[in-house]
Amino acid sequence: MGDYFVIDADGHVRESLPAIQEFLDPRWQRRNLFPSDAWDRDLRGKLGQAPQGPRDQLAAMDQDGIDVMVLYPTAGLAIGRVHEPDFATALTRAYNDWLSQFCRTSPSRPQFEALVAPQEPVAAAQELRRAVTELGAVGAVLPTHLPQSPDWGHSSYDPIYAEAERLDVGLGFHTGTSNESLGSQRFRKFLCAHAIDHPVEQMIALCATLIGGVFERFPRLRIAYLESGIGWVPYLMDRLDEEIEKRGADEAPYLSKLPSESIKGGRIFFGVECEEKTVPDGVRWGLENTLLYSSDYPHWDGDWPHTVRAVAARDDLTADVKRKMLHANAVAFYGARVAPTAAAGTTQAAERR
Repeated sequence: MGDYFVIDADGHVRESLPAIQEFLDPRWQRRNLFPSDAWDRDLRGKLGQAPQGPRDQLAAMDQDGIDVMVLYPTAGLAIGRVHEPDFATALTRAYNDWLSQFCRTSPSRPQFEALVAPQEPVAAAQELRRAVTELGAVGAVLPTHLPQSPDWGHSSYDPIYAEAERLDVGLGFHTGTSNESLGSQRFRKFLCAHAIDHPVEQMIALCATLIGGVFERFPRLRIAYLESGIGWVPYLMDRLDEEIEKRGADEAPYLSKLPSESIKGGRIFFGVECEEKTVPDGVRWGLENTLLYSSDYPHWDGDWPHTVRAVAARDDLTADVKRKMLHANAVAFYGARVAPTAAAGTTQAAERR
């Protein structure tokens, strides 16, 4: 956008499940890959897009003016609900092999977050290392909810955090509405379930990691809490600060900073949408360095193909905030992997802006 490349910090891929099966060991190939449900997400085909492969993905990026898109799963968001840990681990290896091949169509423009199976944290750390060092992943995606498992502040997940810190890559928490999600447990309408699931699940993930001492144990770790906006963050900052002031000495004595200070400290990021009205509120709370522009393409609730133009047209954000949101913060979170490679093959996207 002008003098910088637009980096979509949270796009999605529509997986080819038959193609992923081809990468699986024969013992797993006849299995259903990911749990599914009966929610009508696209309203009988009226909402969202259905790209059929990497060339469709690139064409969509060009149409919206996106230079680099970091790909997160669609079906793969259900990895936390796969019951057998050994199958979950095998499935992530096949998934990452398939997605790395998908991205090779234009190596500089689609990037991807590796899928890992935290049911087995040591194996997940090993797969993260393989995906980053051998396949070119820029980090890993984690499900916000693991049924019948400890919360994300528990030390059992430290192998994943330690490996991400060692590799200098970011971890992105991402949720999805499912049969087992919090919203689905309370509501019978997808509209209500989806509206609740994303922000509440990210609140829980942020509380777990922050109050659980993850950022104290791993002082260079970076984590993003995605697809839930920024409006809830100032509220939770205020609430957690009050909780810590009253109870922190007894229940979280290892914390060296107030939660609000940690959130603004440069290692925590939040995915925001192009027309989210509470972005200026986040800026007023000192969160401008945490904002990650996200298209959510091709999902039903995204605003493709005008997400970049919508940000550019906003008169309630300064040019500097837009640059941070569209580019600089993504580089700070994902690292230089998403920046220098962006120079190749981005002419079409730049021309469409």
